[in-house]
Parts: sequence; C-alpha cells; structure tokens
Amino acid sequence: MTEHDHDQEPPSIPAILSAEQAARVRKALTAYATGKTRREVAKAIGFARMYICAFLRGEVPCSDVLASRIARAVGVDLVALVRGGST
Repeated sequence: MTEHDHDQEPPSIPAILSAEQAARVRKALTAYATGKTRREVAKAIGFARMYICAFLRGEVPCSDVLASRIARAVGVDLVALVRGGST
C-alpha cells in the first residue's frame, strides 16, 4: 500500500445498476436460486417473492439495495459482484 492509496475514494455503486451490472447480479442470483424455491430465495434476500421473480425475468431494474441483499445472500462482495470480479 502506498501513501496515496489512502487518498482514493471508496468504490461507489449507483442507485440503479446498469443493464450489464444487473445482468451480473441476476446471474449470481440464478445460480444461488438453483434447488431453492422462490419463497426461500425471497426470504433470504428480504424482498417479496413476486419482485424477485420479476427481477429474474428482467422486468424490474436492479437497485443498489437489491444488489447488496443478493450479494449478502450469495456470500460475495457487493463491489466485486457489480463490477464483475466475483459471481
């Protein structure tokens, strides 16, 4: 770590993710949901089942809150998930 590393701003996540970022989150959620009911997935994430289903179909945007809940449930870092470092 250099002296200038402390001067960098922390990574930020937009309130509404881009289509590419949302696709990464959707891919991680799809993998996580395999073998689980939509009810189990929704409960783990803390969003309504219908909303999770609509997100998986690409019918609703991916917010930073939804992405963070999915990252937590999946067990990956939010920034890495959104930026493509880990899915």
